[in-house]
Amino acid sequence: MAAWGLRPGYSSCFTVRLVKYIFWCLAILASALPLQAQVRSSLSIEIHLQAEPLLLTSPTIYVEQVLDARPYQAQDLGFGRRGLGTVVRPIQLPQSAAAELQSFLRNRLTANAAARPVVLRLTGLSATEADSKGTGTGVADELAAEYYARRPDTTYFLLCRVEANITTLATDPTRQHAANLAELLRRGLEQIERVDWAAQQAAGPFYTTAQLRQPAAAVPYPIQTTALLRPGVYRSFLEFRQNAPGQPGNVTVDARNYYGSEWQGLRTVAPFLLTPEGTRMAVEDAWGFCDGQQIYIRQGKDYYLLERRGPVFMFFAPSQRPNNNTLIYGGPPKAPFSLGLEYGLVTDYTGVASGRGAEVPRPTHLMLYRRRGGSPTPLPVFLDGKPVGQLPANDYLSVPLQYTGYPVRLCVGAETCLEVRPSFSEANYVEYQPAAATPLQVVPVREGAAQVTRMAGR
Repeated sequence: MAAWGLRPGYSSCFTVRLVKYIFWCLAILASALPLQAQVRSSLSIEIHLQAEPLLLTSPTIYVEQVLDARPYQAQDLGFGRRGLGTVVRPIQLPQSAAAELQSFLRNRLTANAAARPVVLRLTGLSATEADSKGTGTGVADELAAEYYARRPDTTYFLLCRVEANITTLATDPTRQHAANLAELLRRGLEQIERVDWAAQQAAGPFYTTAQLRQPAAAVPYPIQTTALLRPGVYRSFLEFRQNAPGQPGNVTVDARNYYGSEWQGLRTVAPFLLTPEGTRMAVEDAWGFCDGQQIYIRQGKDYYLLERRGPVFMFFAPSQRPNNNTLIYGGPPKAPFSLGLEYGLVTDYTGVASGRGAEVPRPTHLMLYRRRGGSPTPLPVFLDGKPVGQLPANDYLSVPLQYTGYPVRLCVGAETCLEVRPSFSEANYVEYQPAAATPLQVVPVREGAAQVTRMAGR
């Protein structure tokens, strides 16, 4: 070292500083990437609902059972950023949605002779987050459910349907998700108190338990089917998906064309919301906005035109990938991105595909198992109509597949089938019980892993 004219210890100090500099550069680069491009960690964000209060005015009911009838019964409710480099992680409940809600409601509503039992049929549940330029994180939660009452002949009639969402800004987004879900449950239960039970029962129709267990049909979101876009400011992805701006009103834009040749035909916009008094209020820190004709989505600090391409919504924004031509073009090159309608994930655009939105394929596994009992004959298993193996009694079958964001159809034999939307963050477990009312059921990861581990260790 003396030959280089450096002081003793200078080399090690310089190395430490260089490592720190590279580390923080990588962290900054990671925070700028599109959401799904960063999903690498299997660690989930857990919403702990059990500590939340349930503030009902005068409860006269209790929930005797929660049935998960969501179309895909996904373990992931949405995605959020956590940790160094703001890694994107799936938002989940500690156990299955039905078990978590059942435990929460059982501890809050007492089953007694004065209270009437109801069944909660869950048809939708999501928890999403969005970056905010201000203090805190944009948090949005949505719950859709149906409440049923039981008749003496053990059939059920519908009391009411509820679908609501809450959007807020939070400094502790994980805690806020739990508070929002508790509030959404409270609103639904309060609505039951205003229902005329006798009139609902007289109107019919009546349903069996097996019918209530059947997954609800997947239907397009309002933004996919509407012929009239509602103008206003979207505070969250859920407001966009519902075509229901949280700040409705006339939005105007100051627009100018980009100078770069690669961006010809696109404009940079500065949106303003017109108040009833006729003044213009700048739209800042919003998820996006609609002027009644077109929709814009915010990425970073700018808004970009969001276009419908078949079932997919896409937009052009500056590429986040390193590029040597940045100085030549006078800025970053543009790149196409997709907006997934299930969770609001922004991904690299891969073209028009069928379904609710395009996702980047990722490898995952579907673990199908069958406990002891019934016929010992191995049963054929099919995935989207293609044979993938045999399922013996008291054994399991591991089915590798590519996660695309779309459901897959899993069949045991020719007639017993279930649509499953796999999670890419962990293995997916499905149990086959031939004697059950619903033979194929998605089970929580912990339960499925324990059963498969026991079978593998025989």
